[in-house]
Amino acid sequence: MRKSWVVVVAAALVLSLALAGCAKKAASSQEAISNTRTMQTLQEKVNYLVAQAKAFYSSREYQQAIDVAQYILARLDNTSAQAKDILGKAKEQLAAALTKASGSAVNKINVFGK
Repeated sequence: MRKSWVVVVAAALVLSLALAGCAKKAASSQEAISNTRTMQTLQEKVNYLVAQAKAFYSSREYQQAIDVAQYILARLDNTSAQAKDILGKAKEQLAAALTKASGSAVNKINVFGK
């Protein structure tokens, strides 16, 4: 009885450590992709990278989210609905940020020229 309890506790500890490692956002899309080299299954890689792309998106690192989502679609799972969704949303947000930045630059130039 005690032996099975120890096995259950050890398994829970290993699982919690694995999940905690996956929850940490990588510093870059390249680091996230590199981290998948130690993963065994394709699904494990896709799940990890989707989580990373979501983390990049949430922290407004849209280009990093785009890079990860494109990697998933090009190299791992070209049908991933989650990767397609993140890719579309991140592209929209990046385009909006660029439009806002270019409009702001034009306004500053116009003010400077007066």
